[in-house]
Amino acid sequence: MYQVALCEDEQIFAQTQEKICRGVLEKLNIEYGIDTFSGGADFLRAFTGAGKRYDLILLDIIMDGMNGMELARTIRESDEDAAIVFITSTNDYIAQGYDVNALHYLGKPLDAPRLEQLIARDYSKRFLRDYFVFDAGGTKRKVALREVVCMETVGRRVEATLTDGTAVYYTGKLTDLLDVIPGGVFTRCHYAVAVNLDNIRELDGSDAVAASGKRVPISRTYMKDVERAFMELFKEK
Repeated sequence: MYQVALCEDEQIFAQTQEKICRGVLEKLNIEYGIDTFSGGADFLRAFTGAGKRYDLILLDIIMDGMNGMELARTIRESDEDAAIVFITSTNDYIAQGYDVNALHYLGKPLDAPRLEQLIARDYSKRFLRDYFVFDAGGTKRKVALREVVCMETVGRRVEATLTDGTAVYYTGKLTDLLDVIPGGVFTRCHYAVAVNLDNIRELDGSDAVAASGKRVPISRTYMKDVERAFMELFKEK
């Protein structure tokens, strides 16, 4: 699911922007979730406090308290991937946008066709390339790979555990699945298990521990490889 955050401290603008954004997402037939925040502190309670992550963040620059540029810098301390779009009535901060790798600036009032172009591009080029279609209760479900904690062979299929604790499935072998999804996302930690280290908070003995508390076993054969990959990931962050 494509997760969107809208941060705007003026209620009338927030309501209008949310309506436009929902209209664009529905027009593009994108499965989405959208949260609207009244300011930087409100956003950070969800982002930092509750650990909520977003694919697209629409930020007003001029807000009471923490402005949008300051908020973007805080976001980038822990999230380099989210697409940030500033919505503003001034061009004074454009140069600073490079510091936070902003996707674009949009003026007020929000231009729906321009927002549609930006979302369509971000969704197709950045979001869709990192998903896979799994089985879920007899239906097909498109899952962002970053939402997968681990994948494990169970009988004649692979069970993928997601960050929310639910499971989806792939009929076939783990080796075949790893061959068809983008490389570099998963690290084998057992002959029948692969883990997404982006969703692992620590290595504890012979287990990789996810943020949710789920423990994923690491066999002796793969321990050094997992430790090396985990430390490299830590260095990058």
